Amino acid sequence: MFKFGTIGAYKQVRHNPRNKAVIDTYNGYVVIPDDTTGLAPTAATPTIAKSKDVHVVWNIIDKPEIRNSSDFYIAVGEPVRAFKLTDLVDLPVELSHDVVKDDFATVAIGAFLVPCDDTTDPTAKGKWKVSTATDYGVKIKVLEKTTFGDKGFYGKVVVQ
Repeated sequence: MFKFGTIGAYKQVRHNPRNKAVIDTYNGYVVIPDDTTGLAPTAATPTIAKSKDVHVVWNIIDKPEIRNSSDFYIAVGEPVRAFKLTDLVDLPVELSHDVVKDDFATVAIGAFLVPCDDTTDPTAKGKWKVSTATDYGVKIKVLEKTTFGDKGFYGKVVVQ
């Protein structure tokens, strides 16, 4: 799961609602929308994951049969709302642990979460991971651990 840390973020972040999911996608996943193809794939290579064109998925739960928000996902071929993270520089966001590759207990306060790529992390497509690498264009700095989505992270968006 994912959410903005401030209501003001809605006013300044651009989003792209025109592209479709290429895998079953959960709110909080990283995608790189491509208006040419009309698709929103996950980062295919480390170079793409390190770019500043990183978007995070946050669809409205519009399926009445969903009783628990953590069960909601965007199926292949459904439109995703992809928010451009570079517009949120220094603003807080929250992520639940289920969209992070690393175990909740091993993520330290002050750690940086960066996008996984399909080449390096083929079993974690669209997720976030802890990294000390400095060459990622968009990162989330973990400021505290929370109960968001059972176990979650409150952090701020860092853009290089």
